[in-house]
Amino acid sequence: MDLRPETSPLRSLLFRVALLLPITVLAVRFVGAAALSMLALWGVALAVPLVELGAAFLRAARILPVKAWNGRWYEFDGRQIRVFEQPEHSWIAAEDVFACLGEVADDVTLARYESRYGQLGFRPPPGEKLVCFSEAALRRYLSMRSDQRSREFSRWLERDVLFAHEKRRSLPAAS
Repeated sequence: MDLRPETSPLRSLLFRVALLLPITVLAVRFVGAAALSMLALWGVALAVPLVELGAAFLRAARILPVKAWNGRWYEFDGRQIRVFEQPEHSWIAAEDVFACLGEVADDVTLARYESRYGQLGFRPPPGEKLVCFSEAALRRYLSMRSDQRSREFSRWLERDVLFAHEKRRSLPAAS
């Protein structure tokens, strides 16, 4: 059981350096060259905070890239699907849909889909830069495809994503 108070590794490291520095200066001033044994004290005192600091950096490096998407993406068959929830409806990242269905999203394809599904919502949602399908546009796009993968994706989308978003929208707002 760890009885130490919870402190950040950086704070612990800085505290130990601030404590050791004056002790080392006094030891060098009064003892002279024999104060080299203080290096062992520095090593013992700083080992744990340095390891904890390294672990904290590794955790941050793993968490920070996906922190912005926390709660805003789903997974279909091992692929990430980003979903933007707006008050009126949800927007699904077109790039992720195309990747799931094995379609290449080049400029020509995007222009073709924009002309075909633009009225229903094939554009960046308000406040975003990523081109997305609205719920209606994605339903129409999937209904035009006849392959098995598209049918599986459509079932998954309705059951796991859109149903949950519709249910959440229908709940009264918490005051």
